Amino acid sequence: MTNMVRSTFRRYLKRNRFPYRRYQDKNKCIFIHIPKTAGTSLLQSLGKKRAGGRDHVSWLVYRKSDAQKFKRYFKFAFVREPLDRTYSAYKYLLRGGNQGNDGAVAERIRQYPDFEAFVVEGLGKGHFRSHVMFRPQADFVVNGNDEIVVDFIGRFENIEEDFNYVKSKLGLKSDLAQANRSTDSNNEYLESLKQNKQVMSVITSLYAQDYLQFGYPLPL
Repeated sequence: MTNMVRSTFRRYLKRNRFPYRRYQDKNKCIFIHIPKTAGTSLLQSLGKKRAGGRDHVSWLVYRKSDAQKFKRYFKFAFVREPLDRTYSAYKYLLRGGNQGNDGAVAERIRQYPDFEAFVVEGLGKGHFRSHVMFRPQADFVVNGNDEIVVDFIGRFENIEEDFNYVKSKLGLKSDLAQANRSTDSNNEYLESLKQNKQVMSVITSLYAQDYLQFGYPLPL
C-alpha cells in the first residue's frame, strides 16, 4: 500500500468513523438507539438506508469517537417504560431476535415456562443482564454523575409528538415511519404483573435508574 493510498484511507476513516453514520452527519444529529424503543422506525425517518445491524451503543462511544461532533450535533434518544420494554425484548428474543447470534439466546430463554419465570429465575439471578436488550436504558444516556448527557429524551409512549419535536429541530420533512413497530405490549397482562411482588422486585431493582431518570412511576 502506497503512502498516498494510506493517507487517503486514513482520511476516509476519519470522515466515516464508527459509530457515526451518513444520516447522522447529514442531519447533524446523534440518535442513541436504545433497543425496543421503536428505533427502526426512527432510523428510517432519519434517512438510514440499510436495514439490519445494531448500533446500540452508548453516549460515551460517540464522544470518544469524535468529541467535536458529540459537542455540536443534536443528541437524542427514546425510552420506554421498563416493564413494558423488558417484556417486548423477551418476546422479540423468544421469536429468534435478529436471527443471527440471538438464536442461542432464544434457546436459553425458551427454557423458562413464561415471562414471570424468566424475570425471577433468569434476570433475577443475574442471567441475560449483559445482553444489550436487557441493559438499563440509563446506561446509554446517563453519565457517572447521574446526569443525562443528551439534548432530548423522547418517550415511546408519546412517540408521534416527541418525534415531531425532533423533526422540527433537525428540519426533517419525513413523517415517522411505521417500520417494525412493536406489537408486543399487552397492557392488561403487564398491569396484572405489577401486582406480582417477585417480578416487580427484580424489575424495579434492575431498572431503578430508568424509573428515576426518566420519570416513570414506580408500581405501588
